[in-house]
Amino acid sequence: MPINAGYKYVAAEQEYHQAETDSQRMKALRNMLSTAPTHKGAERLRADIKRRIAQLKEEIVKTKKQGKGRSFSIKREGAVQIVFIGLPNSGKSTLLSKLSGKEIKIADYEFTTTKPEVASIKFENVWMQGVELPAVYGGYSDHKQGRQFLSMIRSADFIVVVVKEFKDIAKIQAELKKANILLRKIKRLRGFEQEMPHMIVTWKDFDKKNLVKNLWKAQKLIRVQTRVGHKIAPKPIVLPNGSTVEDVAQTIHKDMIKKFRFAKIRGPSAAFRDQQVGLEHVLKDTDVLEVFMQ
Repeated sequence: MPINAGYKYVAAEQEYHQAETDSQRMKALRNMLSTAPTHKGAERLRADIKRRIAQLKEEIVKTKKQGKGRSFSIKREGAVQIVFIGLPNSGKSTLLSKLSGKEIKIADYEFTTTKPEVASIKFENVWMQGVELPAVYGGYSDHKQGRQFLSMIRSADFIVVVVKEFKDIAKIQAELKKANILLRKIKRLRGFEQEMPHMIVTWKDFDKKNLVKNLWKAQKLIRVQTRVGHKIAPKPIVLPNGSTVEDVAQTIHKDMIKKFRFAKIRGPSAAFRDQQVGLEHVLKDTDVLEVFMQ
């Protein structure tokens, strides 16, 4: 943490690390610059913030230019990216619309979805990005667009396979297997094969609240909120199961570990409220963490 950095700078840096969009990141970086120490010892810090602002501006301009072309790349936002796939008229659009509250084009004819549809799914204090891909069809991997969508499936964190009937699963598995994407668990994978975490859902029979909860549980992640005094950050830091206080400190700022004294924990991993712990303490979902430094 920078020497003599005030509370406003600490809060701005925390906001930056928790930002989910470019506009949020830019706002946080500008807040960091305006609240950073101005003494000579902080010159390198201020220069680094200015460099990050310039770099982010370039990325935003590049993204806008790419948007003018025929590109199906989706900018990742939220804690995780979940793709929704299925056969024609499987109900993907209906399911994602119900989970997100976003109106998505739905029709009775096949192949209504011709490009990826993106919607945000909220679970308590975290957002998951839902991406509905055009329907899987025979020869999916033989076409340019199909290969683009398969690439998006590989890079996603999780797959929701939407089916009308469970016999449809075999057809989807067969097409994905041609691209070496496996849904079924097998004992040994060959080097070029990729096994994807997934969930199979029938859109006609689901409980929204439980499905969203189960989607989050399936990610094997935890949410940790940081605290400074009486102020708790509204957006949690998202980390893998088994993460420690050290992992959170590293996420906030690399120098925090060097100056770490102790942390206080509230939540499921605490033996009692405001338990004092060290860097090795293993955190659990919904913990609230306050870090004290030298």
